[in-house]
Amino acid sequence: MARRRFPRIALASAGGLVVAALLWWAFGVSALVKYPTDLDVNPRYEGTFSLHVDPTTAAPLEQPLEQPLTIDRRIRAVGDESGPDTVVVEETIAQKAGDLVDTTQTNVYVMDRRTLENVADDRAYAFDPENVVDRAGAYRLNLPFDTSRDETFPMYKNEIDATYELRQNTADPTTDEEGLKLANFVAAVDEAPLSEAYLAELRKTVPLPEAMTLDQLKPQLEQYGLNVDALLTALTPSLTAADFAALGELAANPIPLRYVISFEGRAAVEQTTGAEVDVGVAEWIGGRPELTARPELQALLGRYPDVPEAVTALEALDEMTAAPAPLLFEYSYDQTPESVADIADEVTSMRRQVLLAKFYLPVGLLMAALLSLLVGLVVYRRRRPERERVVEIDLRTRPAPDARQPERVPVGGDTGQDEDRTDRGGSSDA
Repeated sequence: MARRRFPRIALASAGGLVVAALLWWAFGVSALVKYPTDLDVNPRYEGTFSLHVDPTTAAPLEQPLEQPLTIDRRIRAVGDESGPDTVVVEETIAQKAGDLVDTTQTNVYVMDRRTLENVADDRAYAFDPENVVDRAGAYRLNLPFDTSRDETFPMYKNEIDATYELRQNTADPTTDEEGLKLANFVAAVDEAPLSEAYLAELRKTVPLPEAMTLDQLKPQLEQYGLNVDALLTALTPSLTAADFAALGELAANPIPLRYVISFEGRAAVEQTTGAEVDVGVAEWIGGRPELTARPELQALLGRYPDVPEAVTALEALDEMTAAPAPLLFEYSYDQTPESVADIADEVTSMRRQVLLAKFYLPVGLLMAALLSLLVGLVVYRRRRPERERVVEIDLRTRPAPDARQPERVPVGGDTGQDEDRTDRGGSSDA
């Protein structure tokens, strides 16, 4: 019986498919799963803009001016400037809030197409092409592929020329929108200094002086209970000559202002692609007087504890230091439902492509290898062993020896019969 053999073609085919799957995971995925160079999406947001200061004098308003806010944002990959490893993305933000706001900002990002991190590049800028920024190692516009809810991500913010942390919303980890399961992330920053580039952008629409005199700051100081005129009237009769001169010098020097931003944000992210599908933000812009001479002023006022206005002023200075910066304006917005649906369609298409490259194609190759082995096994089990040819000889039909040929006596054979004949009949010569 010949041995049965497993079909070699099935083994070779399965082995080739497994090797192809491994090579695809090693090289094909990294070659194809990248940020697209033809992306062009237009998210839209709606909300409210509130102005807390006079747009001409920057003096506080008794009631803030509110206007509906619309933001049209375009995120466009610049294919001509992109390559196999990096992508150049242009972001245009058009903001409009009645007669108060009508601005357009442009930012350019250069990102690693595989990791989605920003990279250092002279083409990357914020607000103005001359304002080149280094966002290397931080994310913006997109989180990495296969985003993990357990990670914290450094996000770059143009307004502060720095990063903040985006982390999981533990109170509401996931949400379902437009057929996609999204991971919810949140972020919050308290009074981060504004970048000079963003201040220049803001000054196109609202007056933001670098410094103000004590007289100009009277309305802001009064919000904390520090009435400058009442203080000077009550304190002047008690002042020594040296303190009077020192107070006059403090009042004459301009007081610098430090502009800060506080914000809270949320983002619903599709984890396979890292794309932001639904975004909402609330931001506050404030201006804090930098009383660099505050220790000297506090020491001066402390020398007159019998003057009630001086005691009140000391308390007001302490309150001013601990209180939030006086608001200049604030705004909040959420992505419109129509925009969420549009972005979800785009992300769904991207997700299919990523899954095809990372999962369906290599798994399909492995399944084909398994199918090849199964087909070979079926053939192996159904194949019958080949029988060896056996030649049978029937001694009964063997032909008689030829009488003309003398019978051969085997060498060393038994000759006893011949000897007996000779004894009985004599010798052959007789």
